[in-house]
Amino acid sequence: MTTAVKMFDLQSAAGPIGASISGLDLSEPVDDTTFSAIEDALNQHAVIVIRDNLLTAPQLAAFSHRFGSPQINVREEARNADTPEIFWISNITENGKPVGSHDAGRYWHSDLCYLEAPSKLTLLNAIEVPARDGQVFGDTQFASATAAYDALPDAMKTRLDGLAAANGYRYMWNKKANEFGLRPVLSEAELEARFPPDALHPIVRTHPVTGRKCLYVCEGYTHEVLGLPQDESDALLQELFDHLANPAFHYRHQWRVGDLLMWDNCAVQHKATNDYDLPLRRLMQRCTIEGTAPA
Repeated sequence: MTTAVKMFDLQSAAGPIGASISGLDLSEPVDDTTFSAIEDALNQHAVIVIRDNLLTAPQLAAFSHRFGSPQINVREEARNADTPEIFWISNITENGKPVGSHDAGRYWHSDLCYLEAPSKLTLLNAIEVPARDGQVFGDTQFASATAAYDALPDAMKTRLDGLAAANGYRYMWNKKANEFGLRPVLSEAELEARFPPDALHPIVRTHPVTGRKCLYVCEGYTHEVLGLPQDESDALLQELFDHLANPAFHYRHQWRVGDLLMWDNCAVQHKATNDYDLPLRRLMQRCTIEGTAPA
């Protein structure tokens, strides 16, 4: 279904999340009425792609600022040197150094869940998209955390009520380093010097705008349920990770150059599809917007 909304067209995806916007030029300032319509679409669909907007880093930063305070990523080497709120994601190496992060998104996760105030919104702009013979690679998958929670059995909802878990970048760093080999393994002292301590968040959080309950455990980051023995904690988390991976909750985005994809980090989780390699190149620029402590 296509609906005329202010200065753009909005088309809903078939599943529980996702919609596309066309006819909107973000290289110029967006008026308040149009911006409010974009926010409404995000609250309704959780994942929005705005087509045909290949932005400069300052243009992406300027539009991102409309949603709140951009976050500066903990990985200094992956930031845009001139626009530090912009973070590079790629599979490209130049002068012997990786351009941005080479192993982003390998697990289902919500952005910056390891902070006390995680990202409320992510904006990701496609500069180069891997493709060969008309086939596009490197899709991004999304899972509705609200639909996943709603589908839980009542007994599991009761069990999760009031539980909190630890989410750690230090934990994730060496997990990725050991599994994928694209970053160095760090000592405990190095991890403590570079990255923040674990953030404790409720396993079920309430969306600050819609009021819906969302499952908030992130594979690769969430590693301990407080108050449970480790074996019981591991089993519960794995059960929830597997539940979120159910395709019934998913939207899969196939990229085009110039796509600006935005998603609500409370309402959804996401994961990269690593089905390509050089010489196929992928280059993305990202900005995340600070949220509030999950509750």
